[in-house]
Parts: sequence; structure tokens; C-alpha cells
Amino acid sequence: MKVEQKHIQLIGDALIPFCGFFLWEWNLYFILLFYFVDMISDEFFLHLKTNRIVKNQPSENKVSWFKYGAISLFLFFLAIAVTHCSMLFIDVGIDFKTEAIAFWNYEEMGVKQGVFLVPLVFLVGFVQYRMEFLLPGVFKKVKIEFVWKKHVLALSGIIALSGLCLATAQFIVFPELVYILLIIFTTSSYKFRFN
Repeated sequence: MKVEQKHIQLIGDALIPFCGFFLWEWNLYFILLFYFVDMISDEFFLHLKTNRIVKNQPSENKVSWFKYGAISLFLFFLAIAVTHCSMLFIDVGIDFKTEAIAFWNYEEMGVKQGVFLVPLVFLVGFVQYRMEFLLPGVFKKVKIEFVWKKHVLALSGIIALSGLCLATAQFIVFPELVYILLIIFTTSSYKFRFN
């Protein structure tokens, strides 16, 4: 990815939760749900990439795909679980089901988020998959391990950050803005370094 394009994408990725909190009155869990949708999209497109690699490189096999897919799935659910445990201490009395329904039914300019935002996240993922993976022919030369290791590292970072928030929330709970800024800073730093 070109440097200017990377900066534009980083700014866009940071603006969504920032604007959500200040302009649209999203709370911390609402923003986390947005990130969870993005994580599901990443997981989906990693399997598409791996499928393409396996089809085009005889030396790559499905055993590596299964191994990394299983590790990733385990870390994905662990990240979700630790994040939810953290939220129980950060926002005492949170009702996850009510919050998830509110997220799906949230309307902006008369359009429900579940109908618009979720497909938009997958559309952006597809455009990136096409522009950064298919068109340049990356699938012809990249190894499965390389594609999955960055994702596994990202999930491990999410677990570590959620664990840190869970540990500190035992003693002190910061304002939601602090957690949101921490999420934005951490994800932006990771994407700048590894994408």
C-alpha cells in the first residue's frame, strides 16, 4: 500500500470511532461492536485469500490453512470474551443483548446501521482484497503463514489490550473517552506498522 493511501486509510479508520463518540453519541461498547464487525470481515477475507493461495501454489496445502484458521478462530473468540469481561467492569450493569440490538437498529439519516454499515465494512474489505491481493497477483507468491501471522499477532494484541483494561478496571475505571482513544491509538499504530 502506498504511503499516502496508508495515511488516508488510518485517518479514516480513526475518524469513525472518534466521530461516533462525539457526533453520534456512540458509547464504548457500540464502538467495540463496530470493531467486532471489522474483525469478522478480516477473518472472512483471510479465508478467501488462503483459498486463492492454495489454488495457485501447489506447494501450499490445506493443513496450514486449517492450522492457522483454528488458531485464529480460538484467538478471535478469546478476544471477544476478554473484551466482554472488561466491559462488565467498565460499564457495570451493561446489557449486551440490548446494546447489540441498539447497534443493529441504530439509524443515521433514516438508514439502519445493520442494513448499511455492516455490508459497507464487507464491501471495503472486498475492495482491499481485490486491489491489494488479487490485482497485483500477491496470491501467486505469498505464503499462507505470512498472511495469517499478521492476523494472529493482531488478535493477540487485542487480547493483551483487553486483558490490561480488565486488570486495571479492577482498581480504577477510566472515562469511556480514554478507552476509545487507547483503541484508536493502538489500532492505528498496528496498522501503520504492519500494513
